[in-house]
Amino acid sequence: MLLPFHLSFVVTDKAAIRKFYTEVLGCPLGRETEAWLDILFFGHQLTVHQATSRKPAVKIDHFGAILEKGEWQEMVARCSDREQIILMQPSIRHHGEDRESGKFKIRDPAGNILELKYYVDFSAAMASQCEST
Repeated sequence: MLLPFHLSFVVTDKAAIRKFYTEVLGCPLGRETEAWLDILFFGHQLTVHQATSRKPAVKIDHFGAILEKGEWQEMVARCSDREQIILMQPSIRHHGEDRESGKFKIRDPAGNILELKYYVDFSAAMASQCEST
């Protein structure tokens, strides 16, 4: 059994982050104070801290979630419907195979890059990646 991860990061507009994660991505809100809030991010915990400045994210700086294929398709539609800027358009590799996977990237209002993925068979996809390196 996998346990949830915890990720904590700083933002300059906590209200915009709350709105993005709860309204655009549909994540439930956890605890909240003036200084920070918790977001339940697909079974994991994000703790967002209010600050006055932040260095912008670069392409390699990202985090995300691995969803079921149907959830991933719904998230693609949800982000498109809300005119969310998509940094990396949705793409699917190895369509129809056990190692089929999809991913896309978006940016939250604080500049954090999120990569949302799915794997038809996570073990098969990971095995094929190890074999090809």
